[in-house]
Amino acid sequence: MTYLHADQCLMKRSGEKTTWGNTMKIRLYILVCWLVLTPLVAQQEVSAVEKAARPNILIILTDDMGYGDAAALNRDSRIPTPNLDRLAKESLTFTDAHAAGSYCVPSRYGLLTGRYMWRTRLGSGGNLANLAGTLIEPGRKTVANVLQDAGYQTALVGKWHQGIDWKLRDESAREDIRVNRNYQDFQNIDFASPVLKGPKDYGFDYSFGTAGSAEMNPAAFIENNRATIIPTLSSQDVKKKNGEWYGRDDNIIAEGYIMDRLVPTLSNKACEFVETATRTRPEQPFFLYYAMTTPHNPIVPNKEFVGTSRAGTYGDFVVELDHHVGRLLRKLTELGIAENTLIIFTSDNGPVNRTKGYSAKWVRGDTAIYGHDSTGPFAGWKGGLKEGGHRVPFFVRWPEKIKAGGNCSTTIVFNDVIPTLAEMLNINLDDNTAEDGQSFFKALTGAARPESFHEAIVHNQSNGTFAIRKGTFKLTANGPKTNAQVLDDAFPVSFVLYDLGKDVEETTDISHKHPEKVKEMHTLLKKYVREGRSNRGR
Repeated sequence: MTYLHADQCLMKRSGEKTTWGNTMKIRLYILVCWLVLTPLVAQQEVSAVEKAARPNILIILTDDMGYGDAAALNRDSRIPTPNLDRLAKESLTFTDAHAAGSYCVPSRYGLLTGRYMWRTRLGSGGNLANLAGTLIEPGRKTVANVLQDAGYQTALVGKWHQGIDWKLRDESAREDIRVNRNYQDFQNIDFASPVLKGPKDYGFDYSFGTAGSAEMNPAAFIENNRATIIPTLSSQDVKKKNGEWYGRDDNIIAEGYIMDRLVPTLSNKACEFVETATRTRPEQPFFLYYAMTTPHNPIVPNKEFVGTSRAGTYGDFVVELDHHVGRLLRKLTELGIAENTLIIFTSDNGPVNRTKGYSAKWVRGDTAIYGHDSTGPFAGWKGGLKEGGHRVPFFVRWPEKIKAGGNCSTTIVFNDVIPTLAEMLNINLDDNTAEDGQSFFKALTGAARPESFHEAIVHNQSNGTFAIRKGTFKLTANGPKTNAQVLDDAFPVSFVLYDLGKDVEETTDISHKHPEKVKEMHTLLKKYVREGRSNRGR
């Protein structure tokens, strides 16, 4: 086969005679075209490479769902979870993943900031009041800030629970609101005005959801830092109007805020954001933090899910959760973006202890009656230090990069999410971001799967007690309830040591057999509290 030089082709097509002058003109034309077009082609190629390397990112965080609820992690589960089971099969499953706390606020703070909440103004065991101000410190970067700076469209749909600074009519009450868990002077809060500080101030381009749990005040939806409907109704008003109110007896409620419509409303918003982001800005990746409100109390499944499990009303609520996860997964497929979307599915902590006879209005069913073990193989519940309180399901799916169907036993904690995404996207984090996080990106790709990327991780109970995990050993330091008490060598302390490698149900204290291990881990706990970080810095 004979190939013609480019200038020969042009001359033959134009019918020009082959002359030295014409040849030079044509060569000059080709040179100009090359100089103009080459950068554009290169730019398109780089953009394509960058787009492939920057997947959409979706974090699905459930609320109080146990490790043993999904059938993928518990063959004896009495709750059908086909969508979660499918997600697990298509993901890498971390079997030793931990929330950054064993209840809502510290867990979410750690996920958003990469830092333990007991370092904040709330301290060890602290929690946010219903109407308390924002918790995340000014200037502190969240995962949304990091991704926003990297060019992502960012959104929160669902439960915030990191505090909101509402506009007050009398500013002198500001400090009282921050500390008074039962502040009820609703007339002093200007619900009609935009909030002074809320989710959009922490890196979220768009936000829609609730200030806290479904039953917390105000019982209203907040979109882009403003209540969609001003809450004016009392719990008694709603009871008279609808015949029932599954929230608190002292709620202030917005018209149309109905418990059994809460989950589908948030599901609609999550799907809507994904579709809008994809269709209007296909060249720009998105980050969605979808913080579901289920299966946290009140347990109020939509009518179509009642009776769909073999684990009572709680089980039915998990079935509804599974349905809406599946709905969002199908939306990704419908839009043709499933292959290059990284999904992290997890829960904010373990389940509530439903063996204590909680109010039927909220829990409606002792799971022990149904033979369903929500914590799977682990002991303990939400708010506690045992594994059932903070070891959580953790699936990561990214079809283009992560091999599906495997398990990884590397110990990880929510604080690690920011460093992991940063390594994936080649983002340099400053030394004051995610001070308690380590990247597990190499575990995702299979490049390295050590016992842990951490020297140790710290657990904190709702009553303030600390525990520290190093390797398979977990040491609980009983007595100290505050950071200062942990550091006070004169403060009385006793220890319980478990080897989770041999005793995952934490039945046998072996502290007396390993005094050197107790000393080593207690010293490390004090170091982490004292130094303000648990990683080595960057």
